[in-house]
Amino acid sequence: MSTSTPPTGATIAGTCLGILAAVPLEAWLLMLVLGAVHSVAAAVPAVGFGTALLFVLGLNMLTGYLRRVFGRK
Repeated sequence: MSTSTPPTGATIAGTCLGILAAVPLEAWLLMLVLGAVHSVAAAVPAVGFGTALLFVLGLNMLTGYLRRVFGRK
């Protein structure tokens, strides 16, 4: 029988801060990648940081929903 202690408030706050810091980084990288592809192929639109941020947030929400629906039961 193992007893585990619940996570402390600092652990939860650190995890939330890490997630919030990762989202703008993902959006910035997506913006750079789409800009690089746009310079090669004009059919790919160049997007700004705000558009990339909304796109990343939407993808993260969709991924969370699909993991909840099709995840292990």
